[in-house]
Amino acid sequence: MFSEAVVALFNLILSKLNSKKPVYNVGQRLYSRTKRNALFLEKEIFVNEIKHFRVSIEGSPIKKAVILSENALQNDQYKALENKSKTETLL
Repeated sequence: MFSEAVVALFNLILSKLNSKKPVYNVGQRLYSRTKRNALFLEKEIFVNEIKHFRVSIEGSPIKKAVILSENALQNDQYKALENKSKTETLL
């Protein structure tokens, strides 16, 4: 029983270490297939020690301040795009 608990704990630690979370930086263009949106990260903001980003939504006719947390970007599966031609292809 004790060995099963140790193995389960070891597997949990390994799964946390092996899971790759995307790193977001100011100036990146992101795209989400689930939301079908392209974003541009404008500014990094810390609120209660949680990283947030001010973003602009590409293709939106209205410019408004949108702030999303890093966790929200991960949940919506936003991925970084290297160049604009890829963004135009996906949209």
